[in-house]
Amino acid sequence: MSKEYLFNKKMFLVRVVYAGILAAMVLVIGSNSIIKGSSIKYLLMLICLLCVYIIITNFISISYPEKIVIGSNEISFLAFNKAHVYSRNELKSFKIKEQQLAGKMYIRVNKPSLFKGRYWIDLRAYNDYKDLGKDLLKIEETIHPNSLKANIKRNNARYEERKQKNVRK
Repeated sequence: MSKEYLFNKKMFLVRVVYAGILAAMVLVIGSNSIIKGSSIKYLLMLICLLCVYIIITNFISISYPEKIVIGSNEISFLAFNKAHVYSRNELKSFKIKEQQLAGKMYIRVNKPSLFKGRYWIDLRAYNDYKDLGKDLLKIEETIHPNSLKANIKRNNARYEERKQKNVRK
């Protein structure tokens, strides 16, 4: 059984598509100014470099997936008719940096590069975001059962159980 989590369409359009289009426009304008010999060409070069990075992350590397599909044997990140599919057998590394207050996760899969394996997930922008967060953390825990993060979560769960038992007595 697989679960699909979809990014809110309006938010995806604004955060990913429009931001990428704006970066492309700034890249064209900045490149044109550099070619014409602007007096601030070094600043424009930096801005153009940032625009190229934004275009790559938004459109090429699917760093902001529109759909996440978590199945029993694989996990997929999809956007713009592209998919990065990882079977559970090929997952060597699945690291999550959580920003719990902001409701965001930064996921690195296997050996991340500029073009694959890095995903920014804004949980609140997806349907069933609580389940998505739990499912992603379960995958991390199964891939890295002896990590410090997994040990802390197990110890916290044990502490809560003991706390509940002491309250009942």
